[in-house]
Amino acid sequence: MKKIKIYSSIICPYCIGAKKIFKKLNLRYEEIIVDGDPVLRNEMRVKSNGKNTVPQIFFDDTLIGGFDELNSILQKGELKDFLET
Repeated sequence: MKKIKIYSSIICPYCIGAKKIFKKLNLRYEEIIVDGDPVLRNEMRVKSNGKNTVPQIFFDDTLIGGFDELNSILQKGELKDFLET
């Protein structure tokens, strides 16, 4: 199974929504909170090809996107495939 990493903000409702999805499905994830940390925010920006919004979600080193992309994958029933391939 691929490792899930989410760059997030404490006050971001989309970040909270993405984490709720992972928790509901009993999926472990690493959360990196970028609030007030320009080094971590820049790390996120570099890894996500310039994206500055949160959440930025990765399965291993592959950028999935934000909450909308995660939810779309979930609604299509493709989340398991994304995590296992």
